[in-house]
Amino acid sequence: MTALDPQVAQLLNDLAAKPRAQPGDESIAAYRQAGESLVALAGPPNEHCEVDDIIIPVREGAVAARRYRPSGSTAQRLPGVMYTHGGGFVRGSLDSHDRLCRELCVQGGLIVVSIAYHLAPENQFPRAHNDALDTFAWLTEHAIELGIDADSLAVAGDSSGASLAVAVANARRTQGAPVKAQGLLCPALDATMGSDSIERYGEGPFLTRMALQWSYDLYVPNAGDRQSPLASPVLARSLEGSPPAVIISAQVDPVADDARRYGEKLTAAGVSVHSEEYPGMPHSFVLLAGVLDKGEHAIASFASGLAGLLR
Repeated sequence: MTALDPQVAQLLNDLAAKPRAQPGDESIAAYRQAGESLVALAGPPNEHCEVDDIIIPVREGAVAARRYRPSGSTAQRLPGVMYTHGGGFVRGSLDSHDRLCRELCVQGGLIVVSIAYHLAPENQFPRAHNDALDTFAWLTEHAIELGIDADSLAVAGDSSGASLAVAVANARRTQGAPVKAQGLLCPALDATMGSDSIERYGEGPFLTRMALQWSYDLYVPNAGDRQSPLASPVLARSLEGSPPAVIISAQVDPVADDARRYGEKLTAAGVSVHSEEYPGMPHSFVLLAGVLDKGEHAIASFASGLAGLLR
């Protein structure tokens, strides 16, 4: 296996003192709580933004959301980003990604709206996708009251949340109402698990082949659905007209090649892509920026890249 960054190796050594159960070996509630327990590794929250919790109506009820606006901004409207968190469609929350969204807001000078879409196994495909699609539509309709420039609105997400972001970008493109940009962090974009990196890094750390399979089994149990470009954006026949992208990936990650394949497909379709793969980093390392220097660097690069595309 490729050598892990020394900071990652040290973190794994520290975490080894508190062994964690494998997905499927504990209740869904316990698995979700274990994910929330890692929030402290994200680093201290950036206080230079205003934060409001809101409720957004969708076709099957409503989703909770959190809006971030840079403190002291005098602009009537700012570029915006709808953020969909990762967690294999099974866990993750507004709180688990709060620090990341704060940094994206402050460093990018952006209004960020993070959404708590409905999770599996209680809600299966395409529920989370529909939540994301409906939320983005609502944001465009209510952009003025949210202080967002509706003509400069992007989608972004990490891991499984990146799949939701891409699904929104693709749907809006086919509807003739394109998204301005897309930002993807360690994206998991192939529910068929066809990337070679799954074989190279199937033992993790932080994401394993088994955990990925378990997550897809809970959210997309129908094998036929996994072949659809909605569940597996990297399998889309054409990406022509897609919005420009910023893609940040980790080298030691089962879904590393998802990022590479999608980036190459965008480039082949004539879409502008800025890609960075961080050597020695594991899946979702940006959520560990409090202890990983490269995580902090990646967040800054991501925020700057998205802001540049939106302005």
